[in-house]
Amino acid sequence: MKRSVERLSFLTAGFLTANILFFSVMFRRPKVRWEQDQYDCAIVCGCRVLEDGTPSDTLKKRVEKAVELWKDRKVQYLIMSGAAVCNDQVEAEAMKRYAVKLGVPAEYILKEKRAVSTYHNLKYSGEIMKNCNFRDCVVVTSGWHLRKADHYARQNVEHYVMAASGRPDKEKVRKSIWLHVRTNLHMYLNMWRGYY
Repeated sequence: MKRSVERLSFLTAGFLTANILFFSVMFRRPKVRWEQDQYDCAIVCGCRVLEDGTPSDTLKKRVEKAVELWKDRKVQYLIMSGAAVCNDQVEAEAMKRYAVKLGVPAEYILKEKRAVSTYHNLKYSGEIMKNCNFRDCVVVTSGWHLRKADHYARQNVEHYVMAASGRPDKEKVRKSIWLHVRTNLHMYLNMWRGYY
């Protein structure tokens, strides 16, 4: 019995190690090193909007980071990306309202209102970039979401860098760790489903 448990433990550890290595090869570390001082735009990945149309704390942090980049002249335009996913509220609309409230003139904000996933955030925003002749961008999202967004940015945007927004004040470290794990697991499962 003891030998069987040891063998099972060894196989489990080997399986987990192999999967972690495989995951690291398939989904590389996010590209966070800036290669230039200014980018044409920032793509802000959507997140949940509350029933009353206000952005969730996570979404507020993403918009605040994008606004900070715009005010520091690191980006010229903001592309707010997200459809009505969790309820009837369109994420891009709520993000634009919040950015305007934070001081960004409406003419510097573009809305992408079809995206229902991270893949679509980058796909449809990449199309907007092409239509506007934008060559490069900063992808703004939460720290736990960087690897996933980076994976889809590679497929849809030629020149980009990733920027992590701050963590909401109410979000505990334990929840942040869980969000990292859950997001990475979701990526892995999507790959096995053929949604790579």
